[in-house]
Amino acid sequence: MSKISKKKKLEPKASPSKVRKARLLVVDDEADFTKLIQTILVQKGYVVDTATSATQAIALQRKNAYDLALVDLRMPEMTGLELLQYLKARDKAIFVILMTAYGSFSVGIEALRNGAADYVAKPFKNKVLIEKVAEALSRRHQYLEEQHSIRHSSVDEL
Repeated sequence: MSKISKKKKLEPKASPSKVRKARLLVVDDEADFTKLIQTILVQKGYVVDTATSATQAIALQRKNAYDLALVDLRMPEMTGLELLQYLKARDKAIFVILMTAYGSFSVGIEALRNGAADYVAKPFKNKVLIEKVAEALSRRHQYLEEQHSIRHSSVDEL
């Protein structure tokens, strides 16, 4: 076996430096809470920006493309549901998880009806947050692959 073929066998399919890390936006009017979530998610390898108001979140979304946003349901300027609708109007591919201290089944149903990928009741365990984020990002990846397939099959039909 030549040295070249040995090298090929040892090389990973995608080097970690070339894999794009998911970019997340955390929006909550409690700055300490956003920093806590940011710390938890950065430790899991995500790139995380924070905002303490809907205005700040909107400004950040105008500058950056986010894979997922974690949005508090109750904020002073606008509700989490209103911000969810704004974020999705600007980027149909963004997935949003609503966070609420007023967790109830009806709140969850309302969030899902309005386009949220999921919701989580505060206070939550770090493990629950990490699992919900990973699941939402996995579903987003599937969604993007489906959209890509649809676009290519439409082009092929022309």
